[in-house]
Amino acid sequence: MSLEDSLRSLSLDYLNLLINGQAFSDVTFSVEGRLVHAHRCILAARSLFFRKFFCGPDPLSPPTGSPRGSAGGGVVIPVNSVGYEVFLLVLQFLYSGQVTIAPQKHEPRPDCGDRGCWHTHCSSAVDLALDTLSAARSFGIEQLALLSQVQPSRPLI
Repeated sequence: MSLEDSLRSLSLDYLNLLINGQAFSDVTFSVEGRLVHAHRCILAARSLFFRKFFCGPDPLSPPTGSPRGSAGGGVVIPVNSVGYEVFLLVLQFLYSGQVTIAPQKHEPRPDCGDRGCWHTHCSSAVDLALDTLSAARSFGIEQLALLSQVQPSRPLI
């Protein structure tokens, strides 16, 4: 197995942790009313913002004896600064080092009436790329910020 194959496998293994939701998760976020389960160690390892958030003073004051942000402790961290789709893209990048910044093809987009559109250049794709750029800067993920500035229609690795 080549180094590239090994890294791709590792990337997919971490991404599967995110996709499988609650499996081994220790933090839960609420984004646009939807719960997103994640893993503090991965977020803290990949983002200075999350490292400071999880290691700094507790902004939510969970019950005594309950790990901060723990799914078991019932603490749910609200995320109001970004939308659900963008937050998932940020997490996808943090977990795998890869992301495709393009709106879901089959998802109805209010500003794109073309059923054949692959959302490569329409305003939905541009808006998603800009929102991802903003979120990447907010969460201190400079590599994602740089990647979100290229054409949003191709996978970013």
